[in-house]
Amino acid sequence: MYKKEIKVMEKRKSNIGVQLDLFAGILLTPEQQQQVDKYVENQNKNITFQENENQRIERMLIEAGFIKGVHFKNDFKSFIDTRTVTLGYSYNQTQFEVEVTAKFLNGGITLLGKRFDSTTKELRDGVFSFDVQRDKIQSWSIQEQSRYVKPKTLLTKLLEHNEKEKRRFEEYNKRTALLNVTLEKYKTLYPSATVTSGREYSRYDGSFEVVEIKFKSGSYIKFALDIHHNKETLYHKYDAEFNKMSSEELLERFSKQEALK
Repeated sequence: MYKKEIKVMEKRKSNIGVQLDLFAGILLTPEQQQQVDKYVENQNKNITFQENENQRIERMLIEAGFIKGVHFKNDFKSFIDTRTVTLGYSYNQTQFEVEVTAKFLNGGITLLGKRFDSTTKELRDGVFSFDVQRDKIQSWSIQEQSRYVKPKTLLTKLLEHNEKEKRRFEEYNKRTALLNVTLEKYKTLYPSATVTSGREYSRYDGSFEVVEIKFKSGSYIKFALDIHHNKETLYHKYDAEFNKMSSEELLERFSKQEALK
C-alpha cells in the first residue's frame, strides 16, 4: 500500500475519539482513518486490475489481427498521485475531504477508423469506444447494434465501416460536382429562368437532391441527380398553360397528337 499523506478539512467538527497527527498537526478520527485506509486499498486494487485488464485486451486484439497504431491505440497510463477526495456521507454529516496518495489512471484502448463528417463534408480519422465481455467485444459506432462478437469479427466490421465511410465521402464529392455542373448548365441555357437545388423524398429512395428550372410562366421541370451515371434525369414536370386548359381544349389538343407507333 502506498503511503498516505492526509490533510483533513472536516465539514462537521467533533471532539469525540479524535486522534492527532503530530507531524502534520491534523485531526483525524479513528473512523475517518479507517475510511481513508479502505479507500486507498480499494483504489490500488482497482487500478492494478485495470492494468492487467488493459494488457489482456491489447493481447486479445493483436491476436485477432488488429494492428496497434492502425486499428487501435492504447494510451493507458497508471501513476501515483496525491489528490483530494471526499469520503463519508452527507446524510449523516460524516462527509469530509482528505488528501490521499494512491494509484490513479487515465487513457485506455480505443479503436481507430474513418468517419465522414456530415457537417464539414470531410473524411476524418475516427476514434471509437467499445465494451468488453470476457473474450468478446462490441462497438455501437461500428456495428450499429448492441451485440458482443469475437474480436476478429469486429475487425472485419471495422474494415467494412471504413470502406462505407469512404464511399459516402466519394459519393458526396460526385454529387456535389454533378450538382454544380447541372446548375451552371441550365442557368446558361435559360438565363431568364430561376434555377435552384433542393431535396425531394420518395418511399423507395428516401431523401435525394433535385435541380429545379422554373420559368416566369410558372412552368417548371425538376431533375434528379444520378451520380452512378453522372447525369441528371427527369423527375417531375409542370406545364402551367396546360394546367389552365379546359377539358374541351385538352380534348382538341389530344385529338391532334400523332398516333403511337
